[in-house]
Amino acid sequence: MSVYENEPVRVRGQDFTGYRIAGAIAAVLLLIALAVQVWMLFDGFNRTSPEVRWGVNAEENGGSALASQLLQNRTRLQNERFLTGPSPDGPGETFKIGPEVLLDSVEMDDPESILTESWRIPSDETSAILRQSDRVIGVSSLPYVNANLFERPFARDWRFGLADVATHIGAFAILGFSLMLALLLAIRGRVPIAEGKSGKKVKRFNIVERATHWMTSASFILLALTGISIAYGDTLIRPFGHDFLGAVGWLATWGHALFVTPFVLGLAIMFVMWVSKNIPSKLDIAWLKRGGGFFSDTPDHPSARKFNAGQKLIFWSAILGGGAMIVTGFFLLFPFYFLGLEAMSWMMLLHAVFAVLLIAIFIGHIYIGSVGMQGAFWAMWNGEVDRNWAREHHDLWLDEVEGRASK
Repeated sequence: MSVYENEPVRVRGQDFTGYRIAGAIAAVLLLIALAVQVWMLFDGFNRTSPEVRWGVNAEENGGSALASQLLQNRTRLQNERFLTGPSPDGPGETFKIGPEVLLDSVEMDDPESILTESWRIPSDETSAILRQSDRVIGVSSLPYVNANLFERPFARDWRFGLADVATHIGAFAILGFSLMLALLLAIRGRVPIAEGKSGKKVKRFNIVERATHWMTSASFILLALTGISIAYGDTLIRPFGHDFLGAVGWLATWGHALFVTPFVLGLAIMFVMWVSKNIPSKLDIAWLKRGGGFFSDTPDHPSARKFNAGQKLIFWSAILGGGAMIVTGFFLLFPFYFLGLEAMSWMMLLHAVFAVLLIAIFIGHIYIGSVGMQGAFWAMWNGEVDRNWAREHHDLWLDEVEGRASK
């Protein structure tokens, strides 16, 4: 027989009318945003595909240029003046090949029919001006590191993965999970303290635990915002003007590197403080089978110690996901020191995918710790929780605390 069987349900989730209305409004807005993402997914305008190609623009009654000659003259623009002429005092090279023929960009007839993979299969005309397909390193006299990396077939796959795959995964994960939580709040309401507030407080987290949590949380939120600005700035910020986009981009680029230090430090401290309390146990299986009791208003929640199965999942998501973000971000902070260009491209792609998935997971954590559950926020704000909240959600931990206090 449950020890809670005869306990009254004084507060129900649907009693929080204001929260439910806010959840419904948020659900409508998120549904619209998700519909826009679905439209963008199948809209050819937003697919990564070529729209223009290099071509020759000849004046009326003018001549033409062989593709090889055109490429040769264009390449000469990159050589140093003393190698190709004219003299340093003379005019420099231009894009003009002859008196009539100019290098120009020409719109493609049917760009939507060209997929990323087909870029590797050039036509006969295009083959005449391309090096062999296995060549990925060009030749350059520019005094910059890796300036000779002109031809990279892999870069097309990388662009497709970053611009099409990662961005859409991020949009659907973040918006979709947020929509699910908004619907849960609108229909179910908050997870209540079923017996009502007792008025008695129990110390749950000390000042070191709370400071570490907020330092890590704040730095992660700032990393997420700067990362989203970098990844989605063209969609979210450019409508407000190019100057504003430039300013936000500058702040996001520098800020994204600066906020890494407190995030790394916070994860390390959290791991040391809480890893022993987040080891999986049989209690977690029972907790997961009952959905943590979140869908019932009765005080008969599954038993848990200081951290339940849901909190353990968040903890290991932070440690493992955050660790993956740190490792991939480290190689991006020090380009070409440890990895070549292709490996770095994979690191950037993995960094983006890990980031958007981690943001979606922590949206759920923020939801439960704020509007989703009555009384949960104060655990990390002032370190104290209501005794009835502790009894309903962490009964075994409460017994340990009160057992120590009685000795």
